[in-house]
Amino acid sequence: MSLNKLTYKLPANLASAVNAALADWKSNNKVARLWAKDASVWTGADEGNWLGWLTIVDEQLANAHLFKELAAEVKKRKFKHVILLGMGGSSLCPEVMRMTFGKIAGFPEMHVLDSTDPVQIKAIEKKLDLKKTLCIVSSKSGSTLEPNIFKQYFFARVKAKVGVDKVGSHFIAVTDPGSKMQQVAEGDKFWKIFAGVPSIGGRYSALSNFGMVPAAAMGLDVPNFSRPLMKWSPLAAPQQQRTKIPA
Repeated sequence: MSLNKLTYKLPANLASAVNAALADWKSNNKVARLWAKDASVWTGADEGNWLGWLTIVDEQLANAHLFKELAAEVKKRKFKHVILLGMGGSSLCPEVMRMTFGKIAGFPEMHVLDSTDPVQIKAIEKKLDLKKTLCIVSSKSGSTLEPNIFKQYFFARVKAKVGVDKVGSHFIAVTDPGSKMQQVAEGDKFWKIFAGVPSIGGRYSALSNFGMVPAAAMGLDVPNFSRPLMKWSPLAAPQQQRTKIPA
């Protein structure tokens, strides 16, 4: 497989710096070291602990049935709306998915709340039928103030509509294992809890559960969406680390 040709032109001083950096990466085998999660590519500190995004597509496809099951269950329950409650990296991918794919037939309409502005919160709430709304609370650390506020507000609002026995069944949590949000979700009997990957930072989390769980809930075929990415990730890896590209 070949990539489309890309050309660029830079001022002489910048071109010299870019060429020197490219030569450094090549001469010091930094691409292979990157895929080996070698922290010495950077400062030699903990950078190797934050490279889970390199292999996340393989891992998600290995668990493709979880996304199919979630989509089928959401459809069966006839939710009209799904709202993502998060900030920063937790909300970026769902917002892009919402803007790109819109409402998918047979599935709930996606809404994304990433602002604590009371006017914006009320504006989104007015669009929701809370009795038919699925709330996804998304927080990597589980202790970020804004998603916790969103959860408390909408948990109370949904409870007022469906009752204390059913409110938890309208909530999903996406959070790193062992976080405070996981504890809250378990205590409030959330419908589902999906784990984040600790080695993936928030702004690299689009293809992890932080992006793919909301995508599945809005009706996107996550395995079909992810599978073409397998054709590209091996091309970035060194030859000795390339895996067979699935059909």
